[in-house]
Amino acid sequence: MGETREGPQPATPDEVNRLWAHGMHEERLFHDRLNYFSFLEMGLLTICGIMYNKESAIGFFLPITVVGMLFTFLWFVIQRRHWAYCVHVNERIKHLVPEYKATLEACAGKRGGLSISAPLALSVPALFALTWVAFLTWILFRDRPAPTADGLTVERVILVLIAGAIGWLVYRMRHLERAVRSHWQMRK
Repeated sequence: MGETREGPQPATPDEVNRLWAHGMHEERLFHDRLNYFSFLEMGLLTICGIMYNKESAIGFFLPITVVGMLFTFLWFVIQRRHWAYCVHVNERIKHLVPEYKATLEACAGKRGGLSISAPLALSVPALFALTWVAFLTWILFRDRPAPTADGLTVERVILVLIAGAIGWLVYRMRHLERAVRSHWQMRK
C-alpha cells in the first residue's frame, strides 16, 4: 500500500489477503486467551471449592485468592490491550475490503464485526475478579455470623453490594462499548 504524489494507492489483493489473515489470527488469539484464562481461573476456583470442605484455614486460601486476583488483573490488562488492537485491525479490514464492511452494516446495523467480543473482553475478567473478592470476603467473615434483630447479616449485605457492583459493571460495559464505537467512527 504505497503512497505516491497522487495520494494513497489501493491495496493489492495480496496485501488485503495478508491483512485479512492477520485479522483472523488476532481474533483467534483473543478468543484462545479468553479460553486459557477462563480455564486457569476455573481450575483455581475448583481447588478452592474442593479444599474448602477439607481445610478452611485462612492461611491456605489467602495466597490462592491473591494469586487468582493477580491472574485476573493480568488477564484484564492483556484483554483490554489486545481488544483495542483487534478493533484497529478490524477497522483497517473494513476500510480495505468494502464487501466486508457492507456485510457487517447489513447484518449488524453498523455495530461492527466484533460486537460480541466487546463484553467478553472486559466483563468476563471483571466477573472472575468479583468472584475472587466474594470468595475472600466469605473466607474472612464466615466465622462471624452476627445476625441482627431484622435478619440482616454481613454476608447478605456483601451479596447485595456484589450484585450492585455486577449491575453497575454491566451498565458501564454497555456505556464503554458505545464510547469505543463512537470513538472509532469519529476517527474514520
